[in-house]
Amino acid sequence: MPALKNDECWYALRTFRAQEFKVSQYLDQCHLGHFIPMTCCVQYTEGGAPIRTERPAVHNLIFLKKTKTKAEIRTLLLECPYPVSVYHHIENEEKWYKISNQEILDLRLLCDSSFHPQFFSQEECDLEVGSEVVITHGPFKTLTGKLVRKNKKYYFVKCFAGMAVRVSISRWCCQKIADSKAK
Repeated sequence: MPALKNDECWYALRTFRAQEFKVSQYLDQCHLGHFIPMTCCVQYTEGGAPIRTERPAVHNLIFLKKTKTKAEIRTLLLECPYPVSVYHHIENEEKWYKISNQEILDLRLLCDSSFHPQFFSQEECDLEVGSEVVITHGPFKTLTGKLVRKNKKYYFVKCFAGMAVRVSISRWCCQKIADSKAK
């Protein structure tokens, strides 16, 4: 993966009827960088043999890298043969949500199947009760999010554009954000 500049941003695209792979092919033809969060799952053949496959972590979600002007991107998306829309602010449809490179890198890390991520909606994330923390050790060092306790286990929850990712973590790797600001 090429080095990312801090001033670059991404947009979240919503596809319809689980056609994110067809939209992805169209974006490839238009030479637009994009990312579909994928996760591994196990499916079984008729004989009972397990097969590991990748599937979208969240259907109908693609992250599009801003490599062209907003007007050029809008034109290309309108020409797309599959319905697609850009996540935007409720008050103003012209103001698209911008996602920083760091947030995309965090999402790519959290989607790694070796951490057994669980994906759910932003609304469910808002219902999760937990403390705002920063991770101080391990592969997720410097990530901020919620530390949540569920079924006597601790989980780190990170919310992104319309989705959330939950991974199991030791609470000793986390520090409350209020505590770190007080020092």
